[in-house]
Amino acid sequence: MYFGQRRIRSAGRTSGSVEVTLPPQLQALQEIECRLMLRDGATPEIIIQPDLSVAYNLLQKLWSLVGAALADIDEIGDFDASEFTLALMPPSHWQRRPPLAYVDALVVLRQGASGGGTEALARLVACMSIVAAYRLGLSEPLALAFGDVVAYLVLGLATQSGLEYERGLAQQLYGSRDVVGKVSLDPGAWTRSAPGLRRVWEQFEGWHADPSSYTSARQRWYLALNLELGSAHAAVGSPTMR
Repeated sequence: MYFGQRRIRSAGRTSGSVEVTLPPQLQALQEIECRLMLRDGATPEIIIQPDLSVAYNLLQKLWSLVGAALADIDEIGDFDASEFTLALMPPSHWQRRPPLAYVDALVVLRQGASGGGTEALARLVACMSIVAAYRLGLSEPLALAFGDVVAYLVLGLATQSGLEYERGLAQQLYGSRDVVGKVSLDPGAWTRSAPGLRRVWEQFEGWHADPSSYTSARQRWYLALNLELGSAHAAVGSPTMR
């Protein structure tokens, strides 16, 4: 990933050190310790390697919170980084293994106490819930939808498009308007989601057992939505008699 050019400048006349400004995309690395390495040769490279152990520790803790939220379904086991694609930045698209971004974890650590970082947390929760759904036996399309639904129900944020039907039905089955809403790493807040998520899981499990019922239910919902939107549009455009 290319971030542009930066000029190395003096850190002060008496310090003897030099400094370089990193781009805004790396703002989450503020205060993170880094190793500096030189790869010498015809085209020398200076490598900055951040110590992301604190972010990795948060990912492990967050996995345990997702496990607490899904505890009424079954145990999801221990965190296994090999089931994810770990990267510094969240990708715009991904295939195969769900991504976990260290930057998202750092944002949650930095902003969570003040109620920020919810979008970053939602991305992490959705991807972890996808892997948990795989472990619990869902097929890929349903696992992807389930991950989005968990983030939506627990945090109030959607992470994928085109899942309005699944989120709407899940909200009805969940039966509670009490979502964590803000960033909370308190296990109790996640455990309270377990009974509602169990009911949602049973619906997804039924769809897994009968994929055609899932397909037809989605088609009927979107057909009804299109008819409703068409009727509303026609009503707006109709002349009014006086």
